[in-house]
Amino acid sequence: MIVKIHFKKSNKTIEVFPGNTLLSVARDHHIFIPSPCGGNARCGGCRIRVLQGKDLEDISAEEYLKLSDEQIEKGFRLACSYVIKEDIEVDI
Repeated sequence: MIVKIHFKKSNKTIEVFPGNTLLSVARDHHIFIPSPCGGNARCGGCRIRVLQGKDLEDISAEEYLKLSDEQIEKGFRLACSYVIKEDIEVDI
């Protein structure tokens, strides 16, 4: 199964297999997402907002430490921890 990821800011859509993190697939497709800690969920610098296709039940412990409850409710996630499972639209 292939899923689509639409990056709103660049208006770019990519097709990938589910199971990888958003940060890794963005890197593979030369889409820049800041990741000061190298994608190790230590800094929160890779925060993105999922606009459509929210799959919020699998929030990692690291994301709970780096994001406020309000941010999580608004769809913010860490790209290094967000595992792609379905079609989504994101804002970096």
